[in-house]
Amino acid sequence: MKELVGILVPAALCACVTLSIYFVTKFRYDAIKTLGGPIPRSPKSRFSWKRTGIVVLGFSIGLLLVGMLQNLNVIQDNDSRGFFIIGTITFCVGASLFIADRINTNEEEIDG
Repeated sequence: MKELVGILVPAALCACVTLSIYFVTKFRYDAIKTLGGPIPRSPKSRFSWKRTGIVVLGFSIGLLLVGMLQNLNVIQDNDSRGFFIIGTITFCVGASLFIADRINTNEEEIDG
């Protein structure tokens, strides 16, 4: 099982990076083709780190929760342990994404 994970994780990471680059360049090419020129840039605005910080806090809370549950022996050492760990971290990150989406910022969003 560990050998399979050791092979699949780097392969999945490589595939994600490659597909991300492909789709970004495809979007840029389609935008240039349909607009007839380079992509117009919107005016610069300050990037709010508040939402990113909330998501990072959610990830760290998930890791902390998993660590405490392992120290308290709530998470048993069996085949489903990995699913429980990943599920807990994913739940915490998802909850933090929901909270970050609900936070109102004073910045105006530029539509275009």
